[in-house]
Amino acid sequence: MKHYNIPIFLPELACPFRCVYCNQFSITGKQKLPDIQTVKDTIDKYITTFKEDDRFVEVAFFGGNFTGLPEKMQDDLMRIVQPYLEKGLVDGIRCSTRPDYIDEKRVKILKTMGMRNIELGAQTTNDMVLRKCGRGHSFEDIKNASQIIVNEGVTLGLQMMLGLPFDSFENDMQTARDIVRLGAKETRIYPCIVVKDTELERLYKNDEYFPLSLDDAVEQSATLYEFFTENDVKVLRIGLHTSEDLNGDAFVAGPYHKNFAEMVLSRVWGRKFDKINEKSNEITIEVPENELNHAIGYKGENKLKLLERYKHVVISTGAKRNEEISSYDVTIIASSMMPAEAKETLSKMGSVTWLEPSDLAYPSISSHPDIFFFCKDERHCESVICAPDNSVGNKYPDTCRFNAVGVGNILIHNLKYTDKKILDLYRNLSTKSVQINVNQGYTRCNLLALNETNYITSDLGIKRVLEDHNFNVFYVDPHQITLPGQKYGFFPGCCGLVDDNLVVCGSISRLKECKELRKFVRRNGVKIIELYNGELIDVGSIFFVRQKA
Repeated sequence: MKHYNIPIFLPELACPFRCVYCNQFSITGKQKLPDIQTVKDTIDKYITTFKEDDRFVEVAFFGGNFTGLPEKMQDDLMRIVQPYLEKGLVDGIRCSTRPDYIDEKRVKILKTMGMRNIELGAQTTNDMVLRKCGRGHSFEDIKNASQIIVNEGVTLGLQMMLGLPFDSFENDMQTARDIVRLGAKETRIYPCIVVKDTELERLYKNDEYFPLSLDDAVEQSATLYEFFTENDVKVLRIGLHTSEDLNGDAFVAGPYHKNFAEMVLSRVWGRKFDKINEKSNEITIEVPENELNHAIGYKGENKLKLLERYKHVVISTGAKRNEEISSYDVTIIASSMMPAEAKETLSKMGSVTWLEPSDLAYPSISSHPDIFFFCKDERHCESVICAPDNSVGNKYPDTCRFNAVGVGNILIHNLKYTDKKILDLYRNLSTKSVQINVNQGYTRCNLLALNETNYITSDLGIKRVLEDHNFNVFYVDPHQITLPGQKYGFFPGCCGLVDDNLVVCGSISRLKECKELRKFVRRNGVKIIELYNGELIDVGSIFFVRQKA
């Protein structure tokens, strides 16, 4: 089941304290409470983006001291969500708040209105550190609030911060042990950073506070993550949310990095690999699909370390990979700009004609096969239509005339731009052709035909048109795809088909739709071959052409 949060960020209007590290405006960029219409609009906007039927959705009131708001204000915010709960569009509500603003009566009321999870900003369970940091509450307050929440059957979350002033990692581990002991089922791990206009900034500039280095914060967070995982506490987040403020003037010093969580999870897997004692020149390691990138490591660090010990290293999800691929009696047409590792894998599948960049099209697509070739029935293709010399122009629509999709008697393209040779081919079919017009001229870049009724696309317009023809269409958000020279590419442009295999330039584990995409492909009797473990790159399609019998 896919879990979604709909975040409603609240300012610290209800907090009477200002911790040494806190400048809430720099963290949230908010100054006033969102009004009712804004909250409704936010919920509506998020709901329209959820694709899975099997999902669990929570409205999350984050960023402030929710139970410290006036009770009427709390109730008003909760009432906004009630119609969504009643219609089944939302499954629950969660909030973050302070430990000293919890009482049994309030928790009972919130629970009746759909509050399922309450996260307390504990930060540390050491009374001396709490006092020095100006938290305004004690460990006793944390214990009492936790007990009330657990007794009411609401899921308890306890957030912690490492590297606080006057603290130590020994204290941090005690905080982690206390979090487990108090019955928390969830936690968040935040490294302390120095933010502008805070007491901590003054201490830092006076050499009275020394933040953790990035590497120390990663190392300690990895240890905490392992401890929580072993004790069945779900780690909801590692590291601060990135924001324009923290990426700008608000950040002063400390272990802040936009990829902090990736670094930590990479370190966790690196430790596992350090324990491997395989006596061999090569090693193959299978990991869960959603952990593949972390296992390979931040910037590939874990695989690189393994390569110091083994001549050949494969880290995979068990999907069909380089060592297992078959060779086909085909000519493969592919872009020469494909990453070297992907090119090496593809070369094992058949004889490859590598297209070099051409002056006939603009640079980002100048080596793309689908600009210069039309390939019909890609899974079992026996011929292609090639663009004659100088027939491809340097600007759209002259660059899209061969970028069509053809499967069986179906032709899909922006038909006012389709090359005459392709139209003639369909005009002369033994069965009557079905020609479907779409607005997108770069149709093959945006559409892959698994068969005559099942398609993958990165274009919502194409999706709507094909669904109007009662076809099954799976949509992949194009913003996840790299296309050098452009803001993003398109998933079908990463792909080729040969027999029952979908060949992809990159790892689909990087897609948010990964799990559902695998199911869709599998239902159509197709297996996935990933040419390498890296980012998904739109290489202008990959064509496999057989010799005619």
